[in-house]
Amino acid sequence: MAAFDILLDQALRLSDAERGKLAARLLQSLDPDEHDLSPEQWGELWSVEIDRRVRDVRSGTVDLVDGDTMLAELDEIARRP
Repeated sequence: MAAFDILLDQALRLSDAERGKLAARLLQSLDPDEHDLSPEQWGELWSVEIDRRVRDVRSGTVDLVDGDTMLAELDEIARRP
């Protein structure tokens, strides 16, 4: 079994919270500049992003999709060759 497959198998055995932490850390590793932000800066950035998303929902510029539909669509995408 390749190293990636071993890591994936182990990662999938983690709790939801642990997988979330792992995913966040892996994403951070793809953009090292983000490591320079303080927790306060991250909070401010997310606050701005949340405000933007709320405005988009309220104005009708985005379509909301329920979680089950979204997961089904992601499963379909993952099955594509």
